[in-house]
Amino acid sequence: MLGLVSVAMWSCSDDDDDDKYISATELPKVAQEFISQYYPADKVLSVELDKDHSTVTYDVKLASGHEVEFDSAGQWIDLDAPAGASVPEALIPEAIARYVTDNFPAYLVNELTRTARGYDVELTNGLELPFDKDGNFVGHLL
Repeated sequence: MLGLVSVAMWSCSDDDDDDKYISATELPKVAQEFISQYYPADKVLSVELDKDHSTVTYDVKLASGHEVEFDSAGQWIDLDAPAGASVPEALIPEAIARYVTDNFPAYLVNELTRTARGYDVELTNGLELPFDKDGNFVGHLL
């Protein structure tokens, strides 16, 4: 039985995963500049370098509770604010900000994710809204 469990655990492990913590100064320069520009008063608590197969990402946690995920080039992929708070307004595409203000004026953009098809937005009420690359609303997520 123990051998069977060991084989099952080994087969489920992913040898290509190589996650480690690095210093903020090891982030790509673009990511460092992004943090300085959009989170100037915030302190970086941790940076996790995540290597998964051929993909490299950086997960940054800030003292304010905000989290930012960057790709290998230092471009942001995901912005996540603490519960009830908004991601920096300057980072929300204008068309998306306008749609949220017009249709959900009582809520803020709590998470903003760039995807291959556009953007996924999560509001402070938990509602998820997908947008295309131009910021046009494309329908509610289930």
